[in-house]
Amino acid sequence: MNIGIFGGSFNPIHYGHIALAEAALREGFVDEVWLLISPHNPLKPSASLADETERLRLAKMALEQHRRDADAHQLPTWSEAKAAHHIVASDFEFSLERPSFTWQTLQALQTHFPQHRFSLIIGGDNWECFDRWRNWKDILLTTPIIVYPRQDSILTRREGFPAPRVLDAPLFPFSSTDIRRALQANASDQQLAEWLPADIINSCRRLYGQNTIEG
Repeated sequence: MNIGIFGGSFNPIHYGHIALAEAALREGFVDEVWLLISPHNPLKPSASLADETERLRLAKMALEQHRRDADAHQLPTWSEAKAAHHIVASDFEFSLERPSFTWQTLQALQTHFPQHRFSLIIGGDNWECFDRWRNWKDILLTTPIIVYPRQDSILTRREGFPAPRVLDAPLFPFSSTDIRRALQANASDQQLAEWLPADIINSCRRLYGQNTIEG
């Protein structure tokens, strides 16, 4: 099975994350997507990170609601209804050395799951700074890369390495940082429902709301 590894803080998970995973499935790039919740992204400050077990819990809740919603629509093969059942929230990195470096994670995944092949799903912003990643050349030589462009991102070709596959996915004009700031500002449930599955809104308020983690 070809597994798409979509790593990130998911701080918190939102509809954009889910839509990107589904796009990779619908386009046939991968058979399943694993959302790897990172305990600590070495390229991001950790001060605003919620506890990893809480972020994992929210991701699982969000995906479960999304599966129920997708099933209710009874959509055809490889639409949301089927794709929703092939997205998994994973704590695989929780037991690895910290901070989490993608090359080490990919090696550990291949050791633990030799029956699978792995592709890496990243955003256009990460592709721009990919040469800052540890062992980035090794990653490009061994792992197919799937890139989802973001607004104003430039998908440059890295000479001597395979070109990434470009994901045709909608652009979402919000991020987890925007959501945390909105929660700090006590945004309405109606506003938050545009970004977050309803089942996790109250949990996000408790985790990221006023007098908790700053955005």
